[in-house]
Amino acid sequence: MIRQANYSESSRIITVLTEDGSQVPLMSRGFNKPKSPFIVLRQGIKEALFTYNRFKGMGTLNEVDVIQPFKKVNGDFTVYTYGSYIMELITHALEEDMKQDSFYRLLIRSLGLLEGESEPAGVTAFTGIKMLPYYGGQINVDECAVCGTRDRSLFTHYSFSHHSVICARCINEEIKGIVPISNRVLYLAGYMKHVPIDNVESVNISKENGRLLLSFIEMIYDEYTGVYFKSRRLIKSMEDAGQ
Repeated sequence: MIRQANYSESSRIITVLTEDGSQVPLMSRGFNKPKSPFIVLRQGIKEALFTYNRFKGMGTLNEVDVIQPFKKVNGDFTVYTYGSYIMELITHALEEDMKQDSFYRLLIRSLGLLEGESEPAGVTAFTGIKMLPYYGGQINVDECAVCGTRDRSLFTHYSFSHHSVICARCINEEIKGIVPISNRVLYLAGYMKHVPIDNVESVNISKENGRLLLSFIEMIYDEYTGVYFKSRRLIKSMEDAGQ
């Protein structure tokens, strides 16, 4: 379930993202009643089997069976907030009548990584990298914009004027909009850009590298998309509070 809105005192309209990447609006009658059969949907992030009737337009929800409750994600506020961030990254790019099965695969894979032992900020950065093209953005962390080297061990900066990484040999005062970025972070960004979604089994990086990687990807989003996410603001406030 990616969206919901009250329809009446007792009923709610929900929108689910299906395995083929379609958005399906469903009338959930009695959703708000204390003994509703849909009570499992009221809180948390879950993968579920939805049984419904639909011919055209809005369907009617009949049953819900939870497939993956994501207990760790829903049981840890910090991890849940990163899960919400991932949900926003994917669902914000959905357009009406758009069908994109990779969105569903990315969502389930990313939530599954959070459910495991993966570093939450690193998983969120992975999702952001995979979603960037759907927001009209690009990230070049494959070769230096000045000399063209593909030796990743030399990458030390990112230039927003060149829209690319800059290697240590080409750094000079004439390059504008340049930001120092950890070589490790640039390597991770390049790996995550090219690795197939289904091949990622874990994101085992340090908490510090996870945060640095996510900060880098957020800079890319700020520069090229102008999109901001509510969960990002919450995570920032949590970090400022030392959580």
